[in-house]
Amino acid sequence: MLKEIIHSFTIVQENNIGMPIGNLTSQIFANIYLNELDRFVKHKLRAKAYLRYGDDFIIVGNDLEKLEFFRSKTVDFLKNKLKLVFNQKSDKILKLHHCLKFLGIKFWPFGRNLNRRSLSRAHQRLNYNNISSYSGLIKQHCNRKQQKHFSWLVYEKLI
Repeated sequence: MLKEIIHSFTIVQENNIGMPIGNLTSQIFANIYLNELDRFVKHKLRAKAYLRYGDDFIIVGNDLEKLEFFRSKTVDFLKNKLKLVFNQKSDKILKLHHCLKFLGIKFWPFGRNLNRRSLSRAHQRLNYNNISSYSGLIKQHCNRKQQKHFSWLVYEKLI
């Protein structure tokens, strides 16, 4: 029997049509526009475990053939119905015991950790206004040593 497998996707713009991802309203529009994708995956494909945040999503399952079927149907749906294409770099099928990088966090069956880029961004962008936000992120996804280092950075910023 196969271990659980994760299928990870990222959607990209085609022909420079649409709104750039960095735009604040793009998050709202992504949720509105990709609601059709959510309905398709949940109700038509009947995927047991599906997660989407913005334009990134994963489908979790334990049958490789089923996940490949989901991939082909999802690609067709996005291309033909929503006029979107996949980022080929992010279109992967992984075994669960491999590291899944999703939304700046590395996930393993035994835990999770912020990736280096997200951790360094938190350190660089830390200021008085966002201390509580970054503290929560570090507390949730980092080990004790990284939390302690971050606490010293907060102390330095406050002085």
